[in-house]
Amino acid sequence: MHLPWIRALSALAAIGAAPLSCGPTVSHPSTSGGGLITGSTSGSTGAHVASSSTGTTGHVTSATSTTGTTSSGTTEGQGAISTASAGSTAAASGTSGTTSSGGWSSGTSGSSGSSGHHHGSSSSSSSTSAGGTTATSTTASSTTTGTTASSTTSSTTASSTTSGTTASSTTTGTTTSGTTASSTTTGTTASSTTTGGTTTGGTTTGGTTNSGWLHTAGNHIYNDDGTVWHARGANIADTRSCNACAYSAPDVNEVLRRIDELTDNWHANFMRLDMESYASAGGRVTWADVLQDPSYLNDIQTIVAHVEAKQNVYIMLSLWVDPTFTTSGWPTTATGQEWTLLAQTFKDDPHVLFGLVNEPQNNYDGSQDAQVWTAMNNTVANIRAAEDAAGGPHHIVAVQGTGGWSRRLGYYVTHPITADTGDNIAYEVHVYDPQANFQSEWVTPAATIPVIIGEFGPASGYMTNADCSALMTQAEQLEVPYLAWTFHMRCDPNLLVDNSGGGCGVNMNLQPTAWGTLLKNQLANPY
Repeated sequence: MHLPWIRALSALAAIGAAPLSCGPTVSHPSTSGGGLITGSTSGSTGAHVASSSTGTTGHVTSATSTTGTTSSGTTEGQGAISTASAGSTAAASGTSGTTSSGGWSSGTSGSSGSSGHHHGSSSSSSSTSAGGTTATSTTASSTTTGTTASSTTSSTTASSTTSGTTASSTTTGTTTSGTTASSTTTGTTASSTTTGGTTTGGTTTGGTTNSGWLHTAGNHIYNDDGTVWHARGANIADTRSCNACAYSAPDVNEVLRRIDELTDNWHANFMRLDMESYASAGGRVTWADVLQDPSYLNDIQTIVAHVEAKQNVYIMLSLWVDPTFTTSGWPTTATGQEWTLLAQTFKDDPHVLFGLVNEPQNNYDGSQDAQVWTAMNNTVANIRAAEDAAGGPHHIVAVQGTGGWSRRLGYYVTHPITADTGDNIAYEVHVYDPQANFQSEWVTPAATIPVIIGEFGPASGYMTNADCSALMTQAEQLEVPYLAWTFHMRCDPNLLVDNSGGGCGVNMNLQPTAWGTLLKNQLANPY
């Protein structure tokens, strides 16, 4: 959102619309005295997203090869590691008996960021039939290497008896990170099992692997286990803190403290990190973008690592205030360069989403929709090129509405983003309007395309607390992720009371406002 409230009122008077968006109106310590300078930043503010493309992450195909009779099985699934095994035995007496076992089982568990080796074994046991002929069995071991803790797969046991010869085999094994495990044989039994997949920081529930990567399908964002992603939370400032903390040395621990409050005590599982940078210092201590300020990028990495250490919590990195945007808030070639670096930096982070810009402005009549679309599509292409070069999955990328301070999504319904394969794109809307506007602004688009409500909040003359409550209820019914504005004390509409004494707010009491209490109570309800 961007303030002051009076911006573009002359344009609105001509069309009868009411633009409202969030922006940083802050007080910061004066650099030339003991007083306070009150100011507001111009520009647009807001949004952010991470993903995985269907069929690339956690996708497993397994096959078996045997001597004698071959039986094979193939299992593949989005986001789950599956194995199929088949084995055959030939009796030592010369009579041929065939045993094959096939099936699938999936499940992994791991901790993100860990590394090492995981070893598993499979064994086959043979028994002697009445004819006294024994089919020997094999012991095979599989070794996997990667950033995954442990996983176990098991297949069924089948047996067959031919001319008095009985052979039975049971295969168990473990696999992670797309490694091939094979077994060798002694005697006349041969079997092999090929398994593979990619699992990073996953959890196992009832045999289903959740690696953390998200993907889109139809009009929703999905977890890799096939369930719709239920996400809700708030916008949260970076170390510049809506310009309130840009005049002192950055304090990333304060950002982490606020994240802990939002997730651990308010129970949010989604946040939009509002990244802000400026063309020049203007008296600020910290102001440059990630390309120019490596320490700023390092702070963003620290924030992401902190979020990913929490179970099932996601963060959308959003370029909120950025000097590379056009005057109408569109991305440019220079914006794409920032996203190339960010995509390279967070290529292996499944809980990260990318939000291209904050709020494309004006364009109420849609006459510039095609130009905005092109700017967005080109920026997505930068991200996909970086991801593809790294051989990684595609994150969810949030593309903002084409105008009206990111209120307009209609053009994307008929003209979705097509960069690369056009996969894993969500469309971000900012809502500062009464319930009567919900249908056109986000409900109707959400019936066709994946929508994220990147900002909303009470604003006099635009949106009431009752409207906010109705939005949260309806968004949950439609399974649309939403992010309230903002977990701050001086960046209206505020979720926190200003207990900073007019300063940066480091270690201040994180007390909810009435708006904050409304959100906190909603997040306390099961979803």
